[in-house]
Amino acid sequence: AASAAPTVADSPRAEAEIAAETPRGEAEAESARGQPTTVEAPKPGPAVDLDDNLQAWLMTPVAKGPMLQCFIKRDKSGLDMLYPQYRCYLQTPIGERFIMAARKRKKSNSNNYVISMNMKDLARRSDNCIGKLRSNFIGTEFILYDSGHNPQRLPPEALASPDGLDREGRGVRRELAVCINTQNVVGAASPRKVRGILPQIVDGKVVDYQPTAEADTMLVRDKERRLGDDFLQMTSKQPRYNSSTGKYSLNFNGRVRMASVKNVQMVFEGSDEVLLQFGKTGKNDFILDFQYPFTPMQAFAFGLTSLAYKLANEGG
Repeated sequence: AASAAPTVADSPRAEAEIAAETPRGEAEAESARGQPTTVEAPKPGPAVDLDDNLQAWLMTPVAKGPMLQCFIKRDKSGLDMLYPQYRCYLQTPIGERFIMAARKRKKSNSNNYVISMNMKDLARRSDNCIGKLRSNFIGTEFILYDSGHNPQRLPPEALASPDGLDREGRGVRRELAVCINTQNVVGAASPRKVRGILPQIVDGKVVDYQPTAEADTMLVRDKERRLGDDFLQMTSKQPRYNSSTGKYSLNFNGRVRMASVKNVQMVFEGSDEVLLQFGKTGKNDFILDFQYPFTPMQAFAFGLTSLAYKLANEGG
């Protein structure tokens, strides 16, 4: 008889780890030989021209077609081990290329990150800063902004300017994405539920959404069920429970090697097509694959939310 899904008593974590499925044929063949099961990773995605305007590419929805494949490297070296740097690299047929980096801001009580095009320049007021990811205190709700200003803290030159821009050309910040992690009910060791919200896309570009009042923010509109058709909504794919291994699993097509509470795939509600997948491949190594409608920076932000999420689990 199949065993029931585990409870908290069966596991030291309230959050269940998600393992990567292995194709049945390969698993059975290698098991018969007494070898560990491995899956050859798929070939890197299509080549992308980043030399023209990297910032514009990072903030534009990727073209419809095959998934882009990236990996994220967590660097805990140096004196700031509590504030590791996360570097994102694009994998292409001609090699790997650094595209952006992030680091948690110091002296911040929550998970607030600066996203930069330069791994050596992560200052939030730098020209290399293209985005900021901010969470609530308990790390369940994340909002991605561009490098603009909080509408309640506009600098004097922006307030005095007819176009509302400061000397660097920055005005009221745009909201680019929301990621919401739902806590597990105490007593149920099951994977976390993730919801994602993105602004709509018109003519291949993300619609500018610059709320100036709290009531108009994406988070508040979501809580009050006022999103309407102005936004794209997605959810995490429900993993399958394997009674023989006692683990939940998803099919990452050979891209993920380790079980982790951080592993996740995002889909539109009612669809099985994976729009984004994030998973652990080593102690400090993770994959990030995504397709339309994500921009590269939105996808990177979703990966960061998985890395930052801490409630009801330890380690991973």
